[in-house]
Amino acid sequence: MTDPLRPQPLLAHTLNEVRYYLTVAVCPSCGKGPRELDHAEGPEPASRLAVVTARCRHCSHQDRLEFLCRHDAPTEGVEAETINPDTEPSTIIDLAQWLSLFYLLVESAAGDSSPVATRRRGYQAALCLAEALKFYGDDELPPASAFFGEASAEIFRLHPEKFARQKLRDMQAKLPALAVMARRVARDERSPRRPWWRFWRR
Repeated sequence: MTDPLRPQPLLAHTLNEVRYYLTVAVCPSCGKGPRELDHAEGPEPASRLAVVTARCRHCSHQDRLEFLCRHDAPTEGVEAETINPDTEPSTIIDLAQWLSLFYLLVESAAGDSSPVATRRRGYQAALCLAEALKFYGDDELPPASAFFGEASAEIFRLHPEKFARQKLRDMQAKLPALAVMARRVARDERSPRRPWWRFWRR
């Protein structure tokens, strides 16, 4: 069953963007979510078409979605976290949703007991914030086109101050630079796993 909420195929930059999309897009069966990617085929080199099977964590409904993915994200290393290597914003995840993902990942990082997992979640959150900032032009407030659904548009109408560009830049300034965070995540991946019986060796 395809997703009736939006025409197929959807335009995405990478499969990572698809995964984030499934997190914020409501389930067509129960209207809740989040959905998670169960299986993906592609994107095919010629057509760039990727076919994914998604499952709703709330009601377990499964559906089939098609995406045209512009880029192949690397599968190894810190580059595997790449969402969108281009400068233009997403066409499937709007500004409000990117900010929701940012706050969700920041909260997840704060509650994780593993420093390695915390650093990766923090890096993912910073990438989502960078995607949100791609919607801005020269004005302090984003254009109406940055919000794809009525729910997001209503939040913007009621609380435009939450979407002031300087507010987002201030949040970004509190984080390490993306390059610094990427190096830390890459260093974590290179670090050898310590045997459990040598836990006292720090």
